[in-house]
Amino acid sequence: MHRHSHDIVEKKLAFSVGFNLIITVSEVIGGLISGSLALVSDALHNLSDTGALLTSYFARKISKKPRDRKYTYGYKRSELVASIINIVVLLSISFTIILEGVKKLVYPSEINTLVMLVIAYIGLFGNLFTAALLFAHRKENLNLKSAFLHIFSDMFSSIGIIVTGYIMKYYNLWILDPIITFVIAGYIIFESIHILKESIRIVMQGIPEGVDLDRVKKLLEEFDFVENVHHLHIWSLDGHTLYLETHVKVNGEEYDRYLGEMKGLLKKNGFFHSTIQLESKECNENCIADF
Repeated sequence: MHRHSHDIVEKKLAFSVGFNLIITVSEVIGGLISGSLALVSDALHNLSDTGALLTSYFARKISKKPRDRKYTYGYKRSELVASIINIVVLLSISFTIILEGVKKLVYPSEINTLVMLVIAYIGLFGNLFTAALLFAHRKENLNLKSAFLHIFSDMFSSIGIIVTGYIMKYYNLWILDPIITFVIAGYIIFESIHILKESIRIVMQGIPEGVDLDRVKKLLEEFDFVENVHHLHIWSLDGHTLYLETHVKVNGEEYDRYLGEMKGLLKKNGFFHSTIQLESKECNENCIADF
């Protein structure tokens, strides 16, 4: 069932790549014909969407490779690397769009709003469809989360362009074109930075979001055979799968039972793998229990 779910996601990603490429080409042509920077900006954003989805697709393929002698943890972090690439590209495009918007703000020009609106509606419905495909999988990992963010933010930018198009059509406020461009770019930057920070924290093997180190320590120390827990480390390979290693000083010699109970508790609390080094009450931190 789990493998079947992975295959479905990959098919959805592959379809979304082709679909977004069509939207991108349409918006580039429409933007050049209409003279709308906002539409061209949305096309560039859509192009980054296509790249994000393509990267996500290949990253999922790579992440399923079994671990080997070179990569003993496996390839799960390939999706995390893809997430960082996606966000960096998106941020770069956003800042480029802002610079172009400043030029348009200083030298506003008339825009063919009919072409602009037609293409914007095509982009909106296309992004709605793609977002619906990926909606159920958006929380599986950071890679899919960033890919969904690409599509979701582009959907909102299409709505903004449509609203702006109607206002310009009836009031000839051409300055709104660069203004909506700034709004779109600002939103993308704000959302992207959050995912980038989360991705970097995982790469740096920081505590994953939602995990409380003190709470985990307290859970283990509630066992009556545990004297104390130290050298506690928690990390994730992909933002979803949790790993733990720690030293535990115990009072007693039923080591197999101690390990079984502690590992069982950690498994119930979402830890995929745990490594626990037992120390006897008389040992220092460089000593292990005598079996």
